[in-house]
Amino acid sequence: PAVITAEMQLSDANDVLGGALEGTGFTGIVNEDKTVNIDMEGIAVASAGGYWVVHEGRGTVGDEDRPVESPNVLFKLSDEAVIENLVLLPDELNAVQLRFGFEGVAEDGDNVVITMQRAWNGEENPRLAVYNTASSSWKFYFYPLEAPASQNGGWVGLSDISSLGGGSFLVLERDNQGGPDAAIKRIYRIELGDFSMEDGATVEKTLVRDLMDDLKAFNGNVYEKMEGMAVTPSGDVYLCNDNDGVDDNSGE
Repeated sequence: PAVITAEMQLSDANDVLGGALEGTGFTGIVNEDKTVNIDMEGIAVASAGGYWVVHEGRGTVGDEDRPVESPNVLFKLSDEAVIENLVLLPDELNAVQLRFGFEGVAEDGDNVVITMQRAWNGEENPRLAVYNTASSSWKFYFYPLEAPASQNGGWVGLSDISSLGGGSFLVLERDNQGGPDAAIKRIYRIELGDFSMEDGATVEKTLVRDLMDDLKAFNGNVYEKMEGMAVTPSGDVYLCNDNDGVDDNSGE
């Protein structure tokens, strides 16, 4: 397994997040020591220095059992992990928030591409949210998910995304099933080109690798939540799973 050699703690030392949340009713996100309580789902190195990080919004609009406690947020961090800037989704999307939101993030030139885990508001497919840093504007594409194939049913959604440069990306797609019920753990390639596709267009995808045989090779249960992916300059791909704090799996 990988070994942790260093760590940084995210900080709102410049009151960027605290200022943005003031008067919104969202509380408990920034602590007194300026550390933050966020669901950090995706991270990518920013070409201008620092990092991009996405927080998955907590809660679903209209669900009394899971009320909205925070919105989805794109953060720009410094090299020291201090929040420098943040971006929220447009109001019309926040108004239909589903708790399965921001998952992965990747940068390509002026564009930051975010995978949204599941479809919102009755849409057929989840969105790829593209934030252009030059124009400070959003554009959205749709990603065509596979249909559930597990013997236990469930759903299929998006996890991470990694840039290959030139508008090409790898996307990690998975179902919410583990062990003998797992069926879809795959890496696909998508081409966004120069990002001139019409807003709302559905992208095409090409299978790069079915991960099921790789995950079965450990002779244990297939991990459910394959959630993290990174591509090295040499082309190697690293993957990691979310073990849910050993709540429902072996803990590896």
